[in-house]
Amino acid sequence: MSKLIQKILNYITEHEMLIDVETVLICVSGGADSMCLLEVMRHISYEYGFGIAVAHYNHELRGDESDRDETFVMERCEEHGIPFYSGRGDVAMFAKKRGLGIEEAARNMRYEFFYDTAELTGADKIATAHTMDDNAETIILNLARGAGTNGMSGIPPVRDTVIRPLLRITREDVISFLNERDIPYVEDSTNSLDIYTRNKVRHSIIPLLKELNPRFNEAASSAAELFRADEELIADLADLFISDCCAGLTTEAADLAVLPFSVSSRVIRKLYGGNLSYNHVKDVLALSAGNSPSASLSLPGMVVYREYNRIVFNPVPDESEEEFAPVYPTIGDSFIILKLGLKITCKSVVYDDSMCKSEINKTFTTFLFKNIDICGKMSVRSRFKGDRIKLKGQNCTKTLKKLFIEKRIPVRKRNLIPVISDEEGVLGIYKLGVSERASPKPGDTVIMIKFEEVGS
Repeated sequence: MSKLIQKILNYITEHEMLIDVETVLICVSGGADSMCLLEVMRHISYEYGFGIAVAHYNHELRGDESDRDETFVMERCEEHGIPFYSGRGDVAMFAKKRGLGIEEAARNMRYEFFYDTAELTGADKIATAHTMDDNAETIILNLARGAGTNGMSGIPPVRDTVIRPLLRITREDVISFLNERDIPYVEDSTNSLDIYTRNKVRHSIIPLLKELNPRFNEAASSAAELFRADEELIADLADLFISDCCAGLTTEAADLAVLPFSVSSRVIRKLYGGNLSYNHVKDVLALSAGNSPSASLSLPGMVVYREYNRIVFNPVPDESEEEFAPVYPTIGDSFIILKLGLKITCKSVVYDDSMCKSEINKTFTTFLFKNIDICGKMSVRSRFKGDRIKLKGQNCTKTLKKLFIEKRIPVRKRNLIPVISDEEGVLGIYKLGVSERASPKPGDTVIMIKFEEVGS
């Protein structure tokens, strides 16, 4: 085993990336980093005894060159007998419709495809080819945006089902490894152009920093690990405060005001349920430390106010977030809900063992229900007052309101989360969970409800 593979294997072991894993979906663009990842994971798979598959996403941004990359990866997979899955999308059009930058739109579409493919293949983990160089660039970008410890932690080695086995090696290590083994790869012509922010950091800023410290990428990686350790501790302290001192979205003003800012700022953002600017956080703290028993302030989609000695976070839905019109899927149907940017398809399939993992995966974008257990007409709708669900694998029934609070979903967004129901009640909730009721067993005829994001 080469020194590089051993180094990567040590990193994988340190972060417990492959414990109880049966299949890993490897994201391969065809570039040097991803071809290195593919080669390394092929070797490690024999040692750990897991299967691999490859996912490639064609962003349709470079014309024939994009198609060349897809063909290249497909041929490498055929050569090694590796299952290959490809997807494609018009990133430029998606970015325009959603008001996003090209880089952000490409990432959103790419990861959506990766998660869908993992669900399709039953993959336990999704491996991406981010290296130490990518991590250093991310830290610089986050610093430029004014990030705190979370942003300065860089790219996490593990996030949910996504793993990054190459984070402790450099791009130079990658090229040396590929050259030694005569492994081909393709070059993205846009990597040499400063048309994207990351390329500007790579070509202009990183070289200057390396003049100060030739091993800057390693230094940045070490700093990120230190920031990550601090962030985990502070986030745990914030969670502990919320558990001990908050009742829903309220807390004692004095308790919040005396917390160290590093903790109080995270408590406020968690109670708010999303990103919040530094100035907004300071405004909430000023409200907590003030003397007025009924003062209030407005945040995006929320009012925060004093109720004597307590601080209350009160989400306020805006006019654009009313309920969406329900649809009533039957077998063979396909709907697009423009308001949600979702396509819904319904079909009948026979449930088998290969579907088990896709049913219980954490994304909850595909649902399988035993046909004969469906009561009356099915619908995909907004939540109703009093909706309840007994989540699969849990021993209690809870209201959707309580579930949304537990998942810290802002009130302003709750009516836009699709709920699958029949005439007896809730069967599933998009991206949140599935009911114990109507769970199929191998051999059952099932109704499959699948959600896919589309441009609006």
